[in-house]
Amino acid sequence: MSEDLEREMEKASLLKNRFYLILNNTDADGFNMTAYDTTEPDTVDLEDVPAGMVILSGLIEMIENDFERVWDAGMARISFVNLAESFRAEFENDDDAENLQEVTDKVLEREDNIVKVNFGENQ
Repeated sequence: MSEDLEREMEKASLLKNRFYLILNNTDADGFNMTAYDTTEPDTVDLEDVPAGMVILSGLIEMIENDFERVWDAGMARISFVNLAESFRAEFENDDDAENLQEVTDKVLEREDNIVKVNFGENQ
């Protein structure tokens, strides 16, 4: 399948009123990044910019200009998830398992390869 056809299929699968950041692996050491804004173009007021647009712009900025920091944060997150999972397995039948579950669920929830994060009520 050609790259142009893949890109058109990707665009066709996007839902309206969303901000997307899509990362595709190119090899073991690289990736491509594509950002999509499917909101209505006339809805952006510079005095009242949507939070999703601000965060997407910030993520792109960080990836482009402080890649090492983003990489280190990603590696720290992966290490944390692995450590939390190993503790969960260790304490599976222990009274502390419920407390551990409560702490880790506040940070993330995993559903297969999808990580859901609750950033709080204000975000």
